[in-house]
Amino acid sequence: NLDAWGHYHLGLQQMYRFSKEGNEQAAGQFQKAVMQDPGFARAHAGLSFTSFQDAFVNYNGNPGAATEAARRFAERSIELDPLDPFSNLVMGRSFWLRGELELGLDWLDRSIALSPNYAHGHYAHAFADMLSSRENTARAYVDTACQLSPLDPMVYAMHSTRAMSFIVDGDYETAAKWAEVGARSPNSHFLIGMIAVLAHSLNRAPEKALFWQRNVARRRPDANQGHFFKSFPFTDPEVRHRVSSALTLSGY
Repeated sequence: NLDAWGHYHLGLQQMYRFSKEGNEQAAGQFQKAVMQDPGFARAHAGLSFTSFQDAFVNYNGNPGAATEAARRFAERSIELDPLDPFSNLVMGRSFWLRGELELGLDWLDRSIALSPNYAHGHYAHAFADMLSSRENTARAYVDTACQLSPLDPMVYAMHSTRAMSFIVDGDYETAAKWAEVGARSPNSHFLIGMIAVLAHSLNRAPEKALFWQRNVARRRPDANQGHFFKSFPFTDPEVRHRVSSALTLSGY
């Protein structure tokens, strides 16, 4: 249905703004697409993505409901088209919100196998690997994602994932460099700013850390470690302790 196809792409345009208002408008467009064509798998995948974004950034103060919605829409998308790479991507990402990183990897692998040039599939795999302290493979996936889509609307997340992989590695100077790039890229949200605070704090650059701390405070005055670790559930206790200590010193 061409009307459904149109609503879907209008939804993508809003979804990649990475703002509360844009996410709500995107979800509305995806709902219209589903109404026009209930069997349109990617429209359901879009609803999973917007629900994931809601839970990840905690737009509405009810991440639990958004987490459930992200899984429900992902499952429906897979039922409709198990060979769609976007459907497999959102299914894999839905496990992150439950802290089940490893359970989502097969879906992310399928996403890349179905479409080897799918930059978001490579980025999502990098994110999961970084959180599981597989920092070298994480950087390899990020490099591929950036090569495939250097002007991607999620390039800020790709650079910030690379920064986090260097934090896991203990290379704080390089982490600060990439965190700065990520935080200054279009569409970056307050959690990306917190990564910049974290990286500069660990790199012992308090003035730069303070700059991004003030930036985060303007966008999300209630930002705290709970927000951060809900979105970045590191599996290694030592890494989590290092991150938590640096965030505490930065006032979070």
